[in-house]
Amino acid sequence: MNAAATYAANIAAAIRTSLMDRTNFILQSLGMVVNDVFFLTLWYMFFAGFKRVGGWGLTDVALLLGLVMTIVGIAGVFFGGFRDMAAVILRGEIDALLTQPKGVLARLLARESIANAWGDIAMGLWMLATFAGLSWREIPFVLICLIGGTTVYVASAVVYASLAFWFAGARSFARDLTDFMLMFSSYPGSIFTGATKFVAYTLLPAGFVVLAPVTFLRAPALASFAVIAASALGYAALAALAFQLGMRRYRQGKVAIG
Repeated sequence: MNAAATYAANIAAAIRTSLMDRTNFILQSLGMVVNDVFFLTLWYMFFAGFKRVGGWGLTDVALLLGLVMTIVGIAGVFFGGFRDMAAVILRGEIDALLTQPKGVLARLLARESIANAWGDIAMGLWMLATFAGLSWREIPFVLICLIGGTTVYVASAVVYASLAFWFAGARSFARDLTDFMLMFSSYPGSIFTGATKFVAYTLLPAGFVVLAPVTFLRAPALASFAVIAASALGYAALAALAFQLGMRRYRQGKVAIG
């Protein structure tokens, strides 16, 4: 409970900081909304000519995009520290956290709240409520998907950032991998076959961030729910392990800081 309270206090402070400059906050959020609308428009124009592709229609893609935008928005607002975690590790800024109560990873995630992520949340929820073909009765299922998808997304970003404990090139490589994961998550699952499908369910787990949740929302079943739950728990455990192993190297002075 103390760890949860500490995290809540830290992220609340980060959110207040992100909202201090109201003009900047509004501009960033509106800019993200415009970007999301443009992306949706491209898909709308595509499906105007091709009604269905690999079993996916506009409603299915709207559901996928709504989930992705909301997941990315939640991650940015409430766990925004993942974005620059690799750089923070390489700059040696973890030292200040080691003198404080345990919960280094939680404190790193709560260091920042990304202002424009509110635009993603607003746009994602709007798409889920309008174009995705969902009903009010499916809200509990949507919440399950958002929790599972956000967990996998943030956990994967933590794993990528933890590479900074082993090599300095992770400063940009971690963000590139997170961006690739987001890109993979923005396309219908029918396009992934063979090697790309393997990557989408392992290294860049778009399959667990959003494709498995879409399957669950299309046809709720115990098996698809189990996939969401198992992937969330598995990637969270992997992130915790990768970070703890990295912290062991850090405490031993094996990380090149600069």
